[in-house]
Order: sequence, then structure tokens, then C-alpha cells
Amino acid sequence: MKREVILRNIILTALVSICTFISGWAQQNDSLRVKIEDGWIEKMDDKIAIDVSLNNSYEIFEVKTVDTKYILHPNTAANLRFNVNYKFISLGFQFAPDFIPGNGDEYLKGDTKSFELRTALIFKHWFTDLSYSKVKGYYLENSDDFITLLKDDPYIQFPDLNYYGFAITTGYSSNSKFSLRSLTSQTERQLRSAGSFIPSINLRYFVIDDKSSGLSTQKSNNFESSIGPGYVHTFVSREKFYFSLGLMARMGYLNTKLTTRLPDGDLTTNQDNFIFRWDGKVGLGYNGKRYYTGIYSTISGTEYRQENTTVMNFETRHFYHLFLGIRLSAPGYLERKTNRIEKLFQNQNDSN
Repeated sequence: MKREVILRNIILTALVSICTFISGWAQQNDSLRVKIEDGWIEKMDDKIAIDVSLNNSYEIFEVKTVDTKYILHPNTAANLRFNVNYKFISLGFQFAPDFIPGNGDEYLKGDTKSFELRTALIFKHWFTDLSYSKVKGYYLENSDDFITLLKDDPYIQFPDLNYYGFAITTGYSSNSKFSLRSLTSQTERQLRSAGSFIPSINLRYFVIDDKSSGLSTQKSNNFESSIGPGYVHTFVSREKFYFSLGLMARMGYLNTKLTTRLPDGDLTTNQDNFIFRWDGKVGLGYNGKRYYTGIYSTISGTEYRQENTTVMNFETRHFYHLFLGIRLSAPGYLERKTNRIEKLFQNQNDSN
């Protein structure tokens, strides 16, 4: 019995010694690669940040007539997103799997298929975000307003209603002591509290197409452009915990080409509308050297006048983003490949 206890203690001592050695070696190795800019930002240039997240950001539509309103939702309570981030590059995709609670009730609200690809280039001052999203299958959220038309199904379903869209956002962060990456791609750490004025411009093209076999269906092609100011501030505690606040407002132009398919031919109308968007954001998170996590909440509003009968698109009024990630050592060749690109943009930013 004593022999087993002694052997167990030896094994535990060896394991602790090995773990201590590895931890010390890793910290020493990391300390050679850590880059801190004026005590405000820590750059994690030798790490790849990988995270998984949940969000409820999806497209909602309203169809208005003179005396009727239809509110259309996809049957997705939450999306699952995967991101891979390295230095200034961020790549991610999201979908809505059925195993997430609220996503698997096709018998009530119909089947929805959704997918999104997103990439971002985030340099010291300039950033660009590109995305492509696609959704198929919607249901009428306010089906109770038409309950006399329904006897067997609780929700009216539109399985052939399709949405796809492209968007690009470009902006400029004016404060060199503020790290946008620490809030978005987590390839940096904000060590001290800082904020920045962030103006941005957004271009968006999206299509809403009812591909059902009805006698009268509609398709809308939409182009939106907007520009406006924004401000984000990150409050940091103990170099790891943070609380962020942000406000963005943009105004611009929305053109909608609406095609109504009729048995005797197509009817096409065009609309040009002034549009105003605003977003209020709040975030709380932990950004350690190896692990990071956080939750962001956004209240979003869209306003524009709608003439005639068409589809009005607006972002989710309130949505969340919950994420958990880890940083792993990046291969050396990856850093060499990206250094040249980053230096090119760094020189341009320094000259501004």
C-alpha cells in the first residue's frame, strides 16, 4: 500500500514538474513575441485566434399594403458561427443547425436553410468587412391576424421565399491607442481604456424572391448605400476584463426594383428612398493571453418611407453575440506571408 502511495506521489510530482516546465517555456517563448504599443495595445502576432459563437442576427421582412401587414421571419432562433482570425485577417461562416433549441420545429414554422460567409481586414486604422448571406424558407410571424384562413397549421409558411445579399463596410478608426481588433477578431488585447471616433460607409445589394408556383409572385432587387459617424469606447480592468459601448448612425439611399409576376406579364416599379440606420452596442468580456470570451448586445433601428406596395427590410431590432475562443501558436510561414501586406498598409496608415 505504501509502495502504491509513493509511486502515485512520484507520478504526480513528475506531471507537475513537466507542466511547470512547459508553462514556463511557453511564457518565455511568448514573451519574446509580445509586442506592446505604448502600453495601450498588446499584439498577438504569433497566435491564431479560433472561436465559436451563437447569435440571433437574421433578416426580417415586412410586406405592407394599404390595410394589411405581413411580418416574415426565418425559422432560426439562433445561428452557430465559426471564426478563424490571424493578425489583420478574419474568416468566418455561420449556419443554423437543428440541434440548437428553437431551430428544429419545422412542423410548426416550416424549414429554413441559412448560410453566411464573412471576411474582414482590420488594420491599425482602416478596416473592411465583406459578407454574403443566403436564406430560404420563411413563415408569417403574425399568423394570428389571419387565423380565419388557418385550421390545421398554426403558422402560414413560405418555403420558397428566398433571400441573398452582399454587403461591404469600410471605416476608419482615428485613435491609434484604440484596438478595434480586441473587440472583433481578438488578435490584440486592449490593456488600457481607450475610445475612438469611427466613421464608416456601407454598400449593400440584396434580393428577395418568392419562387413559389403561385399565379402572382414578387421579386425585389435592392441597392443600399449609407455613410455616417460612430464612436466606440472600451473600458479595461486588470488588462483582461473589458466593458465596451458604441453608437453608430448612418444615412443614405435605398433603391428598390420590384417585379410582380402576373399571368399576362411582369409589372415592374422602382422606388428611391432616403434611409436612416442607427445601432447602439454594449459588450462585456474577458480577453486573456490564451482564452477569451464575451457577450455583445445590439439595439438596431432602421427608418425610411415606403411608397406603394413593396418589401421593407430591417435588421433585427435586438440581437446578441455570445462567443468563446482560444489562441494557438501560428506556423512561422504564415507570419512571413502576412508581414509584407501588413507593412504596406501600416506605412500608409502612418503617413495619414
